[in-house]
Amino acid sequence: MNTASAQTALSVPAKRGRASRGIPSATTEALTQMLRDHFIKPGEALPGAVFLTEVTAPGQTGRRADAVHIGTWASRGGGEIDVCEVKTQRTDWLRELRDPGKAEAWWPYSSRFWLVVPNTDVAHPDEIPMGWGLMVPKARGRRFQVLVEPTRRTPDLTTGLLVTLITNTETVRVNALRRQRDELAAQHRQEMERLREQGGAGQDWRVEEKLTLLKRLEKALGGRLGANGWGRLVGTDEAAEALAAFVQPHIEQQRARARVSRMAETLGRHTNELTALVGELKKATDLETSAG
Repeated sequence: MNTASAQTALSVPAKRGRASRGIPSATTEALTQMLRDHFIKPGEALPGAVFLTEVTAPGQTGRRADAVHIGTWASRGGGEIDVCEVKTQRTDWLRELRDPGKAEAWWPYSSRFWLVVPNTDVAHPDEIPMGWGLMVPKARGRRFQVLVEPTRRTPDLTTGLLVTLITNTETVRVNALRRQRDELAAQHRQEMERLREQGGAGQDWRVEEKLTLLKRLEKALGGRLGANGWGRLVGTDEAAEALAAFVQPHIEQQRARARVSRMAETLGRHTNELTALVGELKKATDLETSAG
């Protein structure tokens, strides 16, 4: 920026009662999205342009541009680079006027340098630095209204600039993939929750297992358990009592058998140990008798 002092000179505050142009207000995120839609039509499969945000300028300044638009098609300004400074509060804009560093860092690498605000209460056309452009969104439509035309120039396409743009493009791509992954994961969780709610208990594998066991029981007993009971003659409560009366002794018998089996195994081990001990004692006794 070869006329930095002129471009950052603070003008006299606007007169009261001046009609504001633009929209009432917008957050930085919302205004940046609107700016993207201004440059690139939403939903276009081949937009012919790239829109990047928070792009660090080449070199060691560390200054970031809020948005950078690069035309990639000759019919849409191929090779032109629009660097945009987005401001939504007047205090931020006045602070920007006092600090020309960001514009200075990006000026050589831009075809146009824009200030983008929601309305002219944030920044007025008569205080825009020399060479800058000013855009505000319209009340209707995606295209912004240009209030001040910027100086057009040929950007300095250095290796540093290319590295910066490629790095930021890759970051945008990776972040987009991560967002898509998170969105798909959230959709999957919502769909699973919806299926569980629709399916009720039938979606629980434990309940499915119990239903399978019930079917096997019905098949073994030759009857179907329904709301009115088991078959035509046995009610639900009676069926439950009958099953309890049959199953409980059977379970106790199985448990008793298991206890007896474990006891037999324990006694068997002890018997083997005792037999071995008796054998050792007998050998010892025989040796003493022979020695005597």
